[in-house]
Amino acid sequence: MNKNCFANKNNRCKILNSIQCAKTTCSFFKTEEEQEESLNKANVRIASLDKAIQKSIADTYYNGKMPWLKEEK
Repeated sequence: MNKNCFANKNNRCKILNSIQCAKTTCSFFKTEEEQEESLNKANVRIASLDKAIQKSIADTYYNGKMPWLKEEK
């Protein structure tokens, strides 16, 4: 497993069900920085949606919380 992958935890992939990634390239590989950027983009997109849709997303995936509305640090 690539040591620079955001999903690497104790040499195991925390995203996939397999014990380790294949020795070749992994289509899920991202650095910590790339993962953070991806999450930020997703949060911006969700925040741009209608409030009713945001509420539905929050209820379905985030136990009613809306983490995309948190202010940037």
